[in-house]
Amino acid sequence: MNSRGTTGFFFVLPLLLGVVAFMVVPAVTAVGLSFCQWSLTAAPEWVGGLNYQSLLGRNSLQPDPLFCQALFNTLVISLVVPVQVGGSFVLACFLNHRSGWRRFLRLVVFIPTLVSPIALYIMWRAMFNCDVGLLARLLMLVGIDSPLWLDDPAWSKPAVMLVLLWEGVGGFQMLFFLAGLRQIPEQLHDMARLDGLGMGYRLKDIYWPWLKSLVGFNLCLGFLGAVQGGFEVAYILTGGGPLRSTTTLSYFMFENSFQWQRLGVGAAVGMIMFLLVLPLIVVRGRRKTHG
Repeated sequence: MNSRGTTGFFFVLPLLLGVVAFMVVPAVTAVGLSFCQWSLTAAPEWVGGLNYQSLLGRNSLQPDPLFCQALFNTLVISLVVPVQVGGSFVLACFLNHRSGWRRFLRLVVFIPTLVSPIALYIMWRAMFNCDVGLLARLLMLVGIDSPLWLDDPAWSKPAVMLVLLWEGVGGFQMLFFLAGLRQIPEQLHDMARLDGLGMGYRLKDIYWPWLKSLVGFNLCLGFLGAVQGGFEVAYILTGGGPLRSTTTLSYFMFENSFQWQRLGVGAAVGMIMFLLVLPLIVVRGRRKTHG
């Protein structure tokens, strides 16, 4: 290694040490811990695949019903991702014009992304109040009784999905689409206007060829966040209830690790979450390599 390479290595060494200390070591520790039983009050005890068997079931063991419910809730809530991506694209198309007021509107739409999610979820919890919340008052104006958004299992998941939709549509997905729209040559739009092409043809012949990889990227990123996230919104809005209707996998992992002192089971839940998103990572990586 020459002197220039040695100098560069020392420049990136702090970053490498941070990656190893805060990403590689915790990941390896979590894998090992998922095969142990540990309650923080005693030394970890190796139990092999017992944690995974207690969650997934094997032979005479039935799958953990709480884990199955958390998995179901996570998959249902993740259905909001395609709507997020579609809403982000529509919003990006609307804000793509270079007029001054739309530039200001882009800033206004993006501001919630810069605010602490905890503050946003507290605000939404107040809005969902069935007596004095903003949504209840708006429904009252049209003569509709407000549902028990956060206290009724039939409405709790739609409430969480509404919050995630509002939070995601104006965020980084919209910025990615804005950047992608700026890459489309203006001559294509001019030819489409001269030929009198409608929006349907423009979407198929102009937008989709240029933005299909970006759509796949946003969908992949959204599903990764939906499967591995959801803890903050469930913890602040509903506490995982009512009747565990909003308990996601991340919240279930928190319960096992810190409330029930079953860190091995919590680590196993984390590994299962990783295995759920691994196919998305592999497929996306292969498409990017061959693309």
